[in-house]
Amino acid sequence: MASLDTNLNNFSYWEILDTIFEGYSTDFVYTAKGIFRRTKPPVCQKCGMQMNYNGYNTYGKRGLGSVNIGRYVCPSCNNKYEEERSFWEKLKEDFFDIISMMENLLRLHHVSYEAISDIMGLIYPQGRDTIFNAFADSVEKTVIPPIEDFQIVLYDEQHPRKGRTQKYRLTLLDGVTGQPIAEELHDSKNSATITAFLTKYLDPSKRTFVVTDLDLSYPRVFKEFFGENLIHQYCLMHLDKLIVADFPRNTTIEQELMKYRMLNIFYNRDAEIEFLLGLVEEEQVMKKGDKKEYRAWLRKQMAIFRAFVHERELERRRKKRNLVQRPYIEALRVFDELMEQIDSFEKPVRKRLRRIEKNWVHFTAFYFVKGAPATNNGVENYYSTSLKTHRKKQLRTDKGIENQMKLSAMKRAGLLGRCKKTLLEAFLMFVPFFGSRLRKTFTIQVGVNEEQRLAVAIAFLLV
Repeated sequence: MASLDTNLNNFSYWEILDTIFEGYSTDFVYTAKGIFRRTKPPVCQKCGMQMNYNGYNTYGKRGLGSVNIGRYVCPSCNNKYEEERSFWEKLKEDFFDIISMMENLLRLHHVSYEAISDIMGLIYPQGRDTIFNAFADSVEKTVIPPIEDFQIVLYDEQHPRKGRTQKYRLTLLDGVTGQPIAEELHDSKNSATITAFLTKYLDPSKRTFVVTDLDLSYPRVFKEFFGENLIHQYCLMHLDKLIVADFPRNTTIEQELMKYRMLNIFYNRDAEIEFLLGLVEEEQVMKKGDKKEYRAWLRKQMAIFRAFVHERELERRRKKRNLVQRPYIEALRVFDELMEQIDSFEKPVRKRLRRIEKNWVHFTAFYFVKGAPATNNGVENYYSTSLKTHRKKQLRTDKGIENQMKLSAMKRAGLLGRCKKTLLEAFLMFVPFFGSRLRKTFTIQVGVNEEQRLAVAIAFLLV
């Protein structure tokens, strides 16, 4: 490694200097005056004459100190040469990489640029525009490794706004790893746009299981793209949402029972149905009496039922379980029972059941593909952590929306993991390069043990 000429000023930091210059040969020296140069001047590349020392150039970074880089001059042809300073650039790169990761993580959690600037004022002051430009540059330069050999694909769309302009975020998610395959922002989501998007990222010759919501245009678009290689699953979560929307917000016990019988097709809702069945006969009696008493009774019973449903949900969360999904034969049995009674149901229920019957193959495709999901929950969860519904209307530029999308993809790909160094470790490497006033103060305050040294470093970070 390079030679170190120590004195009273830099002796306390010889371990740090040793780490910084360990990659250099003994042909280099860091002098007692803080100059980095060759122990012996190099040969002139123009005339071959031995060069002479010619002072130094100082390179500094606000708040982090400065370094002196040696210069040489040829006595014969007057050719000038400056020593390389890759170690200094590496120190700055390590420090600002950590700063950049901090800012990226804050943006990932939707902290505003102004708030990030206020936080950075306690660490390494940066203005709002500086942070914005650094963030955009960092995200744009990051390359997310592509996912290979995917066959289960989740497709969905989100509708953020750029000011008052409606935009469409098209997303393909790998159904096995949960990582984004591709995302793009478009001005429309017509069939041509979706087809062009699929063409860029998916192979139509590969057998592919695709999960989408119940948009009426999807079957034709995906069928035309994949042909016979398509296995198309409709999201059961979206189906349940549509079933709930078919009923009024304030239902009777009878309507609530019908709702849960519909929700019971693919997921086990037997406990809820049993609870409601115990109230149906009593409701018929209450309906014949005073209307005011019936309404009060209904509000009370529905409140008890919702508390019952909520407690079951909390219990599943505590045990980290999902709703029990019915086996195919059971789902078919429950659906057939409903279809046998279809004429006795209200019009919205009849209409929904016939749609389920028409698209039965799309609602049950997951039963016949090992490991295939029944819902688009993977994309919904991804959207909820990347561009939340209440946030997606606040972004005013395409670039802002795209940066937030890519930042979430970086997190899924593991590119926002733990740093190799902490900010404190990166900052300590600059201690030998502080100005004389700061260096003297630091030298006086630093004790022998490492705990004191770290405490002083933290104090300098917070100045």
